[in-house]
Amino acid sequence: MKISNAKDVLLSQNAEWTRVMSEENDKQSLLRYGMVLITIAYALLFVLSLLFSSGMGGFVAFSTTYIITTVVIQFALGIASLYFIPTILAALAPSFGGKNDSLNALKLFVFAATPSWIGMALSRVPILGILAAIAGGIFAIYLFWQHVAEAMTIPADKKVGYVIVSVVVLAVIFFVIGAIGAGIAAMVSPVSVYHIGPTF
Repeated sequence: MKISNAKDVLLSQNAEWTRVMSEENDKQSLLRYGMVLITIAYALLFVLSLLFSSGMGGFVAFSTTYIITTVVIQFALGIASLYFIPTILAALAPSFGGKNDSLNALKLFVFAATPSWIGMALSRVPILGILAAIAGGIFAIYLFWQHVAEAMTIPADKKVGYVIVSVVVLAVIFFVIGAIGAGIAAMVSPVSVYHIGPTF
């Protein structure tokens, strides 16, 4: 996959999925696609975090050190997820009648995660960012649901169970990634709390 394929994942996902599954995509090209997209997403997240560095209605300010630390740690863990999440997805498949296929699991992961990475990148934009992050997450789950049976050869009667377990596992992993990044950043550079506006 190439980074230009991200647009096709969003706008013509069925045709793009057919292409991904039919082509002899090697593991390195899939990892490269994920790495480039994650790098772009976190670079944009960093810039937007600097531009919109206050949150909670003006009561919390994030220092540049805090933002850099959080983004760098979460970026590193995001890159690492390209290696261990497909392994987890592949390992879960046999328990639901599927096939332990790490290459197809990687295809499924980078394909389905594309909108969530893009949504995450925009999450720092006030109001619209939250909507983009939610929309990206929902679309990612939809893509995972649509193509998991073909990728991991999951029988129809066990598809719901596999998807639920996978989504829960991924949600926990990404929550932990976010918490680790924010926790270490808070130790390095504590968040400043302040108030803007009239005092009542």
